[in-house]
Amino acid sequence: MAKVYVAGLDLERAHRVMQLLKSHGHKVTYDWATSYKEEDQGQKAFDERQGIRDADIVVYLWEKGQESARYEAGMAMGLGKPIVVVGHQSFFFGLPEVTLISSDDAIIDALGKVQF
Repeated sequence: MAKVYVAGLDLERAHRVMQLLKSHGHKVTYDWATSYKEEDQGQKAFDERQGIRDADIVVYLWEKGQESARYEAGMAMGLGKPIVVVGHQSFFFGLPEVTLISSDDAIIDALGKVQF
């Protein structure tokens, strides 16, 4: 099973996706949705970066107006990590390591098809 980092904005959505991944035997490298605290922003950046480094693959839950998750996806791209992007098209998502899907329901199937 894969080690997965989930990037996103919506805490409930991210938590739901992380639970789905865990229920299918995947390991979440950093659960920022559960451990999120406004006062820990400095440490959070280090923890998220390490979570991305430790991941085999990154799931990017795209939403309009999310700044942090874009940085996370950029870090993953810079590290050459495979990325599954849910819900949006961008010219960066045309890179060979990016798989674009339309809904959270397709994440598990997509992970089964990605080489890492």
